[in-house]
Amino acid sequence: MRRIRPLLFWTFAGIFLITASSVLFYTFGYRFNFERGIFIYTGSISIKSSPETVDIRVDDEIIPNAKLGILNNSIHLSGLAPGEHFIKVSAPGYLSWSKKTTVQSGLSTEFWNVLLIKEAPAIENITGTENAIKIFQAPKQGLFAVVKEKDNQLMVDTLDTNAKTNEQLLSLTNVILPKDREENIEWSPDNRKVLVPLEQAGSTSTRLPSRLNQSEAGGEAGQHFYFIVDIGTKQASLLHQLTKNQDKDALRNPRWDPANRDFLFYLDGTTLRRINTGTPEAPPVLIRENVRDYNFSGKNIYYLGNDNGIIYRLSAERIDSEPTQITTAPIDIIPDSFYSLVAYDDSRLTIREQKTSRLFVYNKIPSAEIVFRPIAGSGTKGVQFSNDGKKLLFFTDNEISVYFLRDWDAQPTRDRDTTIQIARFSNTLRNVQWTADYEHVLFSLNGSAKIIELDNRDRRNILDFATSKTPYLQILSRFEENYIYFVSSQNEGADAVSRIRFSEPSTFFGF
Repeated sequence: MRRIRPLLFWTFAGIFLITASSVLFYTFGYRFNFERGIFIYTGSISIKSSPETVDIRVDDEIIPNAKLGILNNSIHLSGLAPGEHFIKVSAPGYLSWSKKTTVQSGLSTEFWNVLLIKEAPAIENITGTENAIKIFQAPKQGLFAVVKEKDNQLMVDTLDTNAKTNEQLLSLTNVILPKDREENIEWSPDNRKVLVPLEQAGSTSTRLPSRLNQSEAGGEAGQHFYFIVDIGTKQASLLHQLTKNQDKDALRNPRWDPANRDFLFYLDGTTLRRINTGTPEAPPVLIRENVRDYNFSGKNIYYLGNDNGIIYRLSAERIDSEPTQITTAPIDIIPDSFYSLVAYDDSRLTIREQKTSRLFVYNKIPSAEIVFRPIAGSGTKGVQFSNDGKKLLFFTDNEISVYFLRDWDAQPTRDRDTTIQIARFSNTLRNVQWTADYEHVLFSLNGSAKIIELDNRDRRNILDFATSKTPYLQILSRFEENYIYFVSSQNEGADAVSRIRFSEPSTFFGF
């Protein structure tokens, strides 16, 4: 017995040491490779998805929920052998997401923006929208201006999707929305008034209905004019009459003052002025001369000098203050072309020249160089900054691209001052816009509404989330309202506007 006891002790001690070592090796991510006869250091994959409750397969093997490490609404898969793996994320009622990825020893491969699209989202038709061709959102949730066309007549209605009411504001003949100027219907910040830009489609005169105004609105074909309509009283006024300027085409780019109620900025040729629409008898106020284009960012006015091609900033709250010069290098001003200025802040802005559609970017990188150069040679149709100002979406008729203004540290990492092409198609792209996470781009191609991810590891997932028998006239995302709105051509008497919920609650879309 005395001889057996030491033997048992050392046997159990050996078993303990082997077991403890194995547990420690396993805990620190080591696995034994029986094929090679060695220990290997494993890696991991982290996934954050919408919806949050999903099934995950690795190399076509489903991962039990017990092995899914949940932390900060993300899923962590540990203990994966280094090398290539095929990841598939799925959920009932959703289209799946998949990628090939390479796991490296001791590192985590991260996918923070996995988006699953519903297979058949419920479509809600919005009543009272027959003959609609475009909608314009108000600051108030659920409130829109709806433009309709029927029998050479253009109508503008207000639509409240919460109260389920609609009311006509304007009804005019022989006019269209402007085609040569990039101007849209714009709501005042307090939802009380609407600015409506129009273009004369023929040489006959157009008058407002007597219940609104008897002012002459028409003129020669191609002339532009602007209505200011009070939502409460239904009273409509013409901008050129308020400003006492009969040269209608000299007026352009009117915008509501973001800092003062009832005030409206506009360009009179190359002179920036402001008028109080609440007291139209007061004369317009001169803001600045030699202004080629202007735009707002917050309560600041950014404008492009017509005489020197330099960009300046001016506070809308203190219009009599001296402007701050933003750029030092000028851009060439083409006399017969329009310019479109979009600003994020003093260090990030873009200028698009309409005649050649060249896109210039000004990017003042902290503790680094200042970038001020064209990033697109021609054909640019629109730009959108991400909400954090780190990415710039721009697109042509056939291509979608993203320019990174700042370093992007999340996987896949990106360097500042770089451009990546997201998609290219032979057919014309329309309705290009960011989604709410700024890691996906929404657009339409013919009668299909699509969404594509920026992540190009392995391949980009691109999915259809809505289809129509005819090309979409408009797609308007209202993620803060939990909806995406569609405008499409319909048969006579059918509602042209519909909407869908895009995802489940508590995702980055806010649903």
